[in-house]
Amino acid sequence: MDVKLLGKALGAIASYATARDVPRARVVFWDAAAYDAGYLPVEEIAGKVRVRGRGGTVLQPGVRLLEQAGDFPPDGPILVITDGECEVLRVRREHAFLVPQGASLPFRPRGPVFFVK
Repeated sequence: MDVKLLGKALGAIASYATARDVPRARVVFWDAAAYDAGYLPVEEIAGKVRVRGRGGTVLQPGVRLLEQAGDFPPDGPILVITDGECEVLRVRREHAFLVPQGASLPFRPRGPVFFVK
């Protein structure tokens, strides 16, 4: 996903979290491996976070990290941000996808799909 579009997606997360008085959100970047940035203050997600990974299409390790994390709430939803160039994902908890407008996923998603322009 290009940097400008990723910035918009992260800004959307920060905006949503701020509107719902969520002070911190767990951020995991991934390519072939997951990079756990931990729980970040919402204002950092909107512009100060250092993006790791980028350019990868293997997303399952990041999903697995969150599903198995002892400090991630069992009912915590997962938002997967992708350009659609990814493998078939198996997400066992509440989740959604955020993809660029006009993109599609290579599988039928079980969770909602939101689009960013």
